[in-house]
Amino acid sequence: MLAGLVLAGAQTRAEPDGAGAPRRIVSINICGDLLALTLAPRERVASVTFLAADPDWSPAASLAAGVAINHGSAEEVLPLQPDLVLAGRYAARETIALLERLGYPVLELDIARSLDDARAQIRAAAAAMGVPEAGEAMIADLDARIGALRPRVDGPRPLAVVYGPNGYTLGPRSLSGALVALAGFDNLAARSGILGVGTLSMEALVLAAPDLVIMESAASHAPALATLMLDHPALARLRQRAAVVEIPRPLWSCPGPWLADALERLAAARPAAGHPRP
Repeated sequence: MLAGLVLAGAQTRAEPDGAGAPRRIVSINICGDLLALTLAPRERVASVTFLAADPDWSPAASLAAGVAINHGSAEEVLPLQPDLVLAGRYAARETIALLERLGYPVLELDIARSLDDARAQIRAAAAAMGVPEAGEAMIADLDARIGALRPRVDGPRPLAVVYGPNGYTLGPRSLSGALVALAGFDNLAARSGILGVGTLSMEALVLAAPDLVIMESAASHAPALATLMLDHPALARLRQRAAVVEIPRPLWSCPGPWLADALERLAAARPAAGHPRP
């Protein structure tokens, strides 16, 4: 039985007992949702979170139709009598603690910060769900699509920046940052000493004059004061000069084949980024 695993951080707390593939998989984490919906047979997925059916969060929203949803509470999970729970490393800690105390198998998914982390998480989740072949097929497809893009991203490396509400940006120690580098760009966040998630002032952004500004789709932003920064006149002028590409949040938030979709969008923006507008 799985007593709880921490993945993408290479820390394993227990091993599966080999008693057969889980038949009642419950996910209380969006990345777990996506892996369950795309790797496991539909009849084995007992419940996923409400985010799985929201296209602003899920690249597999259509697959969640008809699957029971939950909000990560023990009261929702326990009646389902799961034989595998997919959980996040940093959320629903009380639920996870109770499930483990009662002996339910829990697989904790850490935040993937690289493509190697993503591959490891796909592989481990697939093994836990009893579908290792499906996991290997997903990884092979992802790697094939990445390989096909390599000839398009050789040569000079334009300067790119991921920019969002409150000036947040993403450095090389993130899935987004890994894709920015793989698409043939230098990352302004890294130049500014930001390795993971950080903030970049409007002044620093404008002075750096990046060749490509990468933004999430507007639909990904909840109404908030933090989003007002994206309407700043200085950013509007920068967007007139630089190339701009929108990457929907679901495409690069969790491990899966959608990472290749995000990479393809970045690669398609590279020619324009190499020839900034005057």
